[in-house]
Amino acid sequence: MKYLAVAAVALAALSAAGTATAATTRLDRQGTILLDGRRVFPIVLSKGPPAAGFAKVAAAGVNFVRVGPADTWNEDELAVAIADNRAAAAAGLHTWVNLSSLSVATPWSWQEEMLRYVVGSLERDPSAGAIGMWKGADEPAKYNIPPSWLQFSYCLGTGRGAQSWCATRRPIDRDHLWVTVQAPRGGVPRFARYGPVTDIHGINRYPIAIGDPDPDLDDVGHWTNALSWGTRNRAVWTTLQICWTWSYDAGGNFALPTFAQERFMAYDAIINGARALAFYGGNNPRCWGTSDAARGWNWSFWESVLEPLVRELGAASRLAPALVSPGSTRWLPTSDPETQAIARRGRDGDLWVIATRGSSEPGAATIGRLPRWVKRADVYTEGRTVEPAVGVLADAFPPWGVHVYRFRRQG
Repeated sequence: MKYLAVAAVALAALSAAGTATAATTRLDRQGTILLDGRRVFPIVLSKGPPAAGFAKVAAAGVNFVRVGPADTWNEDELAVAIADNRAAAAAGLHTWVNLSSLSVATPWSWQEEMLRYVVGSLERDPSAGAIGMWKGADEPAKYNIPPSWLQFSYCLGTGRGAQSWCATRRPIDRDHLWVTVQAPRGGVPRFARYGPVTDIHGINRYPIAIGDPDPDLDDVGHWTNALSWGTRNRAVWTTLQICWTWSYDAGGNFALPTFAQERFMAYDAIINGARALAFYGGNNPRCWGTSDAARGWNWSFWESVLEPLVRELGAASRLAPALVSPGSTRWLPTSDPETQAIARRGRDGDLWVIATRGSSEPGAATIGRLPRWVKRADVYTEGRTVEPAVGVLADAFPPWGVHVYRFRRQG
């Protein structure tokens, strides 16, 4: 009762102060995320560094950071989230706000009041323009949380879903997307049950574990593809690993992805339908070195692995226009069953071909069905060119190899 009285007073004061101008997020028919009407490919840190580091990651191409508590919201956590929102706004970032502990609210419950209080407080702060998306339930299928338990919070938080789900309540927000992330379990029918209670459907798959010399990296693409078939508009989000439970042991040892491994997983997710990528676990101290402990985040992984990868994929990169045009995707035949390839249109009619080899062994492949006009391609980030013959491109791939080809349209 004491909390509800405080919440009511605070909400009244916030209402009197007026609502800050907020960003809006929507989806187009292809499941691409629109931020204030612009197509974007979210690159998310979950969680990101301390707020003092927001400008550094933004400069590389990160555009979203997760904020909010991992579990329970209270006044202290709300103050931290508002401070992080303000820092994100100053750095030109948007936030993915973790509401997952409030995703199972029921009418007249304390969770409903807390959901209203948290969303209202964030949206009425001057930093509201940083808010980009909400995070709903965490791995609901894994924890046997049925979709019916998520309907009220989703409807209350977004105004979407069946009108009856809101139980006569007026929605508190209609301007931001709701993201629900699943564990890699079950299959398409299981995922499809949750499609109506989220806007974006996510999957997390972390194949690299300490002591495993041969992780199955292409499992990331397989799960991304499975989720896409269970998701309306193919609005799919893939969360990749930095550090998770099986990354470390009791002796202080840990194993993190190499640049080649993380790059393969990112591009394999994109080939298989990812409209956004998140990177999880940089805030876990069990995977920090000495310098990271002093700086409060996994900056050593950022500098050696994540920053160069983010620069390849970020909005300022040459590849960015192709990442936000999934409607132009064409699957291309390959001579090697371990190699997948797609083509997408970029800026000015350029054709981008993204190919991954899902094997720990090197190999070669041909990629076919290229347009007749293609003649020479720059291989993105590799400093070399290739020339296809009669619509077929041949190339060699290292273990877990990725090649991204750019064919420039002439005339």
